Amino acid sequence: MLLRFVLVFLVLLVAMVPVSHAQGNPGLLSPSITVNLPSRTIELFSGDSLVKEFPIAIGKTSTPTPLGTYSIICKEVNPAWYPPDRPGTVVPSGPDNPLGYRWMGIWKDYGIHGTNAPWSIGAAVSNGCIRMHEEDVEELFDKVNYGTPVRITYDRIKIRTNAQGQVTLAVYPDIYGYGSVTIQDIRNKLNAYRLNALVSDNVLRKLLDDPSDQQTVIANQFKIKLNGKLIGVRGLIVQGVPYVPLYDVGKVLNCDVRWDDKTRTARYGASSIPGIVSGDIAYIPADQLSGLFGGQVSWKTEENTLNFDKMMVLLNEKPVNIEISKIQGMYALPALKLAETMGYKAVWNQETKMLTVGEKGKAVTMTVDTIGTEPYIKITSINEAFGVHVYLNEAAKSIELTNL
Repeated sequence: MLLRFVLVFLVLLVAMVPVSHAQGNPGLLSPSITVNLPSRTIELFSGDSLVKEFPIAIGKTSTPTPLGTYSIICKEVNPAWYPPDRPGTVVPSGPDNPLGYRWMGIWKDYGIHGTNAPWSIGAAVSNGCIRMHEEDVEELFDKVNYGTPVRITYDRIKIRTNAQGQVTLAVYPDIYGYGSVTIQDIRNKLNAYRLNALVSDNVLRKLLDDPSDQQTVIANQFKIKLNGKLIGVRGLIVQGVPYVPLYDVGKVLNCDVRWDDKTRTARYGASSIPGIVSGDIAYIPADQLSGLFGGQVSWKTEENTLNFDKMMVLLNEKPVNIEISKIQGMYALPALKLAETMGYKAVWNQETKMLTVGEKGKAVTMTVDTIGTEPYIKITSINEAFGVHVYLNEAAKSIELTNL
């Protein structure tokens, strides 16, 4: 009989718990809550993804909200309030109850709750509990379950990427006087966003000297189209300068680019331009793309997109890493590199400016132009020298060579 009574009691107990409160939001994967005191915010996470951020009020300096890792240990709709300075007094749920209409206890007498003083949100005014706007706390209440981790932090530096692709940075006031932050502290966080070397000390010092609750935009992302095709990486505009990732662009263009760490320059063929390394990414200014690769840069502001169009060399429909230049308005290719790519023997005579292509008895010798000291062959002479068909496809931005 005792076992039967216990089983019946447990069934009734489970049936009395509202499903939404017992199960939480099934759409959230491993939900967790982070409370950050300097920013006075609650962040709800699903796994590692931020679901939503809510403004809060926290404990005043004389009764600070405790730091640490806790969990939701109870949930209550329409909670009663027991004033700590009036033993035996009970304030029922209603407009006079400072707990609002939802309570989520996390440790001892501390909890997350609503408020009948919505104007206090954003301030340090409570006895240590965490207040939320009523509509916010009801939303959070329905999305989390018993046991949901609650981490209370004191992070004065916050970096975010918003829906517009902007990277924002805030340095929050030291509400409880727990410690100052330095430029190096900010730079340590910028490393995770690969922005450290792109943001100047002056920008960071200004944020340190005037900490506020506002997120400052420090970088804007933009899309990159190469020869009309959108690539999978973004560029960054930092302090008014647009940058593109060197190796990602070079890979798509099939250009063998090099970074010289000693001179801090990017190199391709005979061209070199200054760049910058931030994190593990080498960046070059977007307006220097033409100087390094040739081609043309344009912007579509309404699409937040940089367009870069550059002639490509295709050999039997496959892109090859050959630099393209212009001589007297005509496209020209580096002759020795072209011969090597096609598997031809070529000899260049610097004194006579003569290029010989092919084996003895079948060789073709001709005068070609030079850029610097390197021989270049105009596309109108490639068929004669190499016996391949040449097609200039202006629409596709390509020089197509076919020897099949």
